[in-house]
Amino acid sequence: MDQEELINAYLEGTLSPEDQKIFENLIAQNPEYKAELEAQRKIKAAITISERENLRGFLDEIEDNSAKPKSRVKSWLFSAAAACMVVLAGYFLWTTLSMSPGEKLYARHYETYPNLIAPSTRGEGSVDPKAQAFLAYDNGNFEQAAVLFEQLKNEPDAEYALLYLGICQLELGRPEKAIPVLNLVPASSDSKEIASWYEALGYFKLNMLDKGKAALQVTSGSANPFQTSAEEILKSLE
Repeated sequence: MDQEELINAYLEGTLSPEDQKIFENLIAQNPEYKAELEAQRKIKAAITISERENLRGFLDEIEDNSAKPKSRVKSWLFSAAAACMVVLAGYFLWTTLSMSPGEKLYARHYETYPNLIAPSTRGEGSVDPKAQAFLAYDNGNFEQAAVLFEQLKNEPDAEYALLYLGICQLELGRPEKAIPVLNLVPASSDSKEIASWYEALGYFKLNMLDKGKAALQVTSGSANPFQTSAEEILKSLE
């Protein structure tokens, strides 16, 4: 198995527990492997985020097509659906109008960052705290995941725990707790741009636009899955 295949197997969770430990020791001792692993994580994140955007567009297209009646017999169904859509649209409009500018940015751009550290196929039935934390994260149990990431954040090479702990706090509606945690991710970390993106969203949730813009400057400064979005938001806030 070459380097690329080994890294992909690690990210996909298909290595055996023994091979996983060997690989983690390898990346801890070999900067080349660690750098390639982080690069592959960013690529995988970018692909995941891009797929989500494509899926949203596909679902929107389906909804547009579904709004066109296919026959008079079923026209009443579409009329009822249209009426429901009007109600929902009204509710959405009312909710949106009541939002601050920062909250609107948060609602438009926030999405859960994928688990690229410990795929849950390795975590099921495991007593490893890292695997348990990501299993809870993948299952949407962000309260439990936050507790576990809190326990992990001071471990060696556990910068990932700060990132995912911050995201858990955002998921739980606690931007005021998320921001200081995300800010702790070191500038030298490969996750810094991602952490700054979520830190900016936390500030936007609190309608602290200037601080959000400052965090976005970090995200827009180098290649990462959110660089383009950060640049677009900064431009819109000029």
